[in-house]
Parts: sequence; C-alpha cells; structure tokens
Amino acid sequence: MSSLSLIRKVACLPFLLVALAVAGCVTQETFNAQVIRTNNFQRQLAEEEKRSADLTAEIARLKNQVVELEAQNRALTAQLKEAKAQVVRSLEEVGRLQDEIKQARAAAVAPLGAAAPISKARGVAPSSTEPPDRLDELKDNAASPLMKSNAGTPSPAAP
Repeated sequence: MSSLSLIRKVACLPFLLVALAVAGCVTQETFNAQVIRTNNFQRQLAEEEKRSADLTAEIARLKNQVVELEAQNRALTAQLKEAKAQVVRSLEEVGRLQDEIKQARAAAVAPLGAAAPISKARGVAPSSTEPPDRLDELKDNAASPLMKSNAGTPSPAAP
C-alpha cells in the first residue's frame, strides 16, 4: 500500500503545481502596477510627514512669538501706566504752582488795598498762559484698568 500511495502522490504533484501556478501567479503588468501604486503611497506618506513636521515647527514658532508679544505687551502696559502716573504728578505740581502764583499775586495786591482775586468759575476756558485743567480726567484714567479705558473708546477709524 505504500507504493500505491506513493504513486498517487506523484500523480497528484503535477496537478498541485499547475493549480498553484494558476492561482498564485500574477502577470508582470499587475505586479508592476502594484509596485508603482505602493511607491506612490510611500512618496505621499513621506511628503505628508514632512509637511506635518514643517507645520509643527511653525506652530512652535508662533507659540514662542505669542509669548514674546504678551511679555512685550505687559512691559508696554507698565510703561503706559507709569507715564500716566507721571502726567498726573506733573499736573498736580502745575496746579500747586498755579495756586502759589495766585497766592503770591494776591499777597502782592493785598497791601495796596485791592480785593482778593476771584477764583475761576467752572466751565470757563483757561487763559492762554494757563494750561487746561485735566487733572481729574487723568486721575480717573490712571485709576481705571488700562484695557477698560481702551476698550470703551472707539478708534477714530472705526465706522
């Protein structure tokens, strides 16, 4: 029985080889098309990976720029606040000096028997030598948050 089974195996072998050859083989055209398709996918993948890396670098650069701009904004806001405070101090000094001048003029005129100077009424424009009185307005602006004062006033270019 062993020789009979060996003969059967040998007889089946050509059928198996033909079946494998027919089922497992592809034409050269199909193979080349698949190779080209695979190469295209690999090229596209490489391009997208490069693009992704470029975009990631751009995101990191923009995040750094945002941090730098925020720091610059904080510094400029502090400078603006200090400048407003300095203007308030200067206007307070101007007001104090104007009061001293008025008192000195009143003292100079008083011995001659003239009446004391009349204080300026509200709503009257200052003389050409007198600076406008904006001290109260500047104090209000210096006390309020900077962003609030900027947000409430529309820009001249805004419609």
